[in-house]
Amino acid sequence: MIDIHAHVIPGLDDGSPDMATSLEMCRMAAADGITDVVATPHYQNGVGVSSVSVIPPALDALRDALKQAGIPLRLHMALEMPLREDYLPLYRDGTWLAYDATRKYILLECPAFPMQGVAILSRAVERLVQAGAVPVLAHPERLPFLDNPADAGAIRRLGAPFQITAQALDSPSPSGHRARAWLERGWVDFIATDAHGIHRRPPCLSRARDFVAGRFGERAAETLTTRNPQKILAGEPL
Repeated sequence: MIDIHAHVIPGLDDGSPDMATSLEMCRMAAADGITDVVATPHYQNGVGVSSVSVIPPALDALRDALKQAGIPLRLHMALEMPLREDYLPLYRDGTWLAYDATRKYILLECPAFPMQGVAILSRAVERLVQAGAVPVLAHPERLPFLDNPADAGAIRRLGAPFQITAQALDSPSPSGHRARAWLERGWVDFIATDAHGIHRRPPCLSRARDFVAGRFGERAAETLTTRNPQKILAGEPL
């Protein structure tokens, strides 16, 4: 399995606070059957990195620590970008680190707008797609303004694949209801951990994978946790 959304680099955002925690998170991921993790630090927004230049050396340090600890996990990087006024310039100038070398697939985090959320998000997706990007929508199940299936479907049709959080699938919360309903409709493109630590959203995918396999079959589980993640890392169409 490949986890495309995790806050595993130590000390960069509200995820792992130190190297010891990062190593334990990586051990947990590997033991769970995850072979690759994409480290996706937050950008600014009060909890993230102020400059993306700090990410590559921090990732290299974690890779070295994994090698020394004998943890069989491959690390990649991207950036979780909040939906802010300057999102388009940040994509165009390369600040918004993408999943793939062609800079096609990016990870977009949208706040739970109290009003006009659908219109604001739709406009952002349209503009990013026009610029050549495919904005993967991080944990859209947390957005109450997507309760209406027509609105959620419209966002996907505009060109924003849905990445839901693994822990949401067996949650009784509104987020869990949205995630399961979208699975039924075939509107989920990725399942990721959004891991922030050992206990807070731990880096485990196998339970969610089993949930999907039990209800929709092995092929669906493989697509959401391995095949589609492989495609975006390679910059290939889903």
